[in-house]
Order: sequence, then structure tokens, then C-alpha cells
Amino acid sequence: MLKIRFSFLSVFILAIITSCSTGKKAETDVYVNYPENFSNLLKAHGGLDKWNLSNTLEFDLFNPEDSSTEHHLVDLKSRKVLVQGDSFRIGFNGKDVWVAPDKKAFPGKSARFYHNLFFYFFSIPYVLADPGVNYLEDSVSLNGEKFSCIKATFNAGVGDADKDFYKMVIDPKTNKLASLLYTVTYYSGETHERYNLLKYLDWQEIDGLQFPGKLVGYKYEDGTIGEQRYEYLFKNIVLKKEAPADSLFAMPDVAEIDSLIRR
Repeated sequence: MLKIRFSFLSVFILAIITSCSTGKKAETDVYVNYPENFSNLLKAHGGLDKWNLSNTLEFDLFNPEDSSTEHHLVDLKSRKVLVQGDSFRIGFNGKDVWVAPDKKAFPGKSARFYHNLFFYFFSIPYVLADPGVNYLEDSVSLNGEKFSCIKATFNAGVGDADKDFYKMVIDPKTNKLASLLYTVTYYSGETHERYNLLKYLDWQEIDGLQFPGKLVGYKYEDGTIGEQRYEYLFKNIVLKKEAPADSLFAMPDVAEIDSLIRR
């Protein structure tokens, strides 16, 4: 009888130890494929584990220049997107980007380029933890002041513009994202290092994660921040564990597909 009790106790203790060990492993494994500097950035923004728990992101994008507002809805796992403007809708159903009622309704140059642009900017650094991204420790000079940064590049075939570069500039006081240097290669398809700059301001905490309340875009050249190009505000930010209904991203009867540029 004593032997049976001892065996039961041994198994019970072993189960507790295994459970604790597994818990610690699960906590650290989320960062195992990332360099320390990028892991620290993710942690400063609330943690990749919290981001991974969410399935839906919604926000309103406000443009102070013309007082327009767009509502953005994103399925964080499939990356399907629905953008609702005053006179248009843009959707990505997992295969095609569509515009309703037609492509002319969207005032920008390309709905395909635009459909996830602000979601991506808004959700950095989390989205740069996606598969197929590479990281390089770097530094950058901004108006004479040197900052540490993390350069992100993409494997071939990742996204619509795999030749884009991003430099996540770190705030030395908070270890959060201070600004972002980015290139645009979607239209030309040519690799280059002519950067624009985004400042990340007015941080908001949503379900333990940090998101910017404001993005301000600037021209940038050779370490000098130039004139302001645009400003956008983010309001009514919502994260949900539930996934959005797939039907929300379905292409309506009255819509046109905006195809990926073929080079």
C-alpha cells in the first residue's frame, strides 16, 4: 500500500514539474526565432504572445487634412481586409483585392497597394514577426542624433513588395518604436534605399498591447528629416479573440478586382 501511495505521489510531483516546465517553455518559445533586440522591442509593446491571442483588429483612420474617416477591419490570422470609406469599399478575400462599386470610386493610385498599408504601419512591430522576415541590427542618424534600429527585409515571394526595407528606430528611453524608415518598391519592383520616415506618437494601450494614436509621415534624406507629408489619427481601436465572419470579405456583385502589378 505504501509503495502504491509513493508511486502515485511521484507521478503527481512529476506532473507538476512537467507542467511548470512546459509553461516556462511556452512563454519563451514565442521569441525563439527572433534576435534579442527585436524580441525586446516586441516585449516593450506588450508581447507577441498577447498579439497572437487576437484574431480581429478594427480601427478608424482619420485624415485631418480632409476630415475623412475610414473603418478598417482585419482578420489577423488570414490577413483578409475590409476598408470602408465614404464612397468606396476595398476588400481582400484571401486571393483578390476588390473595390466597390468600381476602381474609380477609390481616390488613390492603387487599391491593391493601399488595402493593407495602414494596417501594416499601425501594427508594426507585431506584423514584422511574420514568417519570411529577416532582421539586422543597425543604427541610423536622425537630424544629427544616432539611434539603434532593426532593419527588416523579406524573403522572395513574401507579400506584394518583397524588396521593401523597413528600419524600426528604437526610443532609447522606452525601448518602443520611435519612428520607422521605409522604402516603397511596389510600383517599380526595384530594390533601393531611398527612405521615407514615419513618427509614431500618442501611444494607446489596447488589451495590454501598444498602438500609435498618430502617425506623421516625413520626407527623409541622408539622415535629415524633411517636410511633413501627411498625418493620420487612429481611433476606436478594438482587438477581439473571435475571428470575423468570412462573408464580410466576400466580393460583392458590383465590384472590380484591382490586380497585382505584373512586371
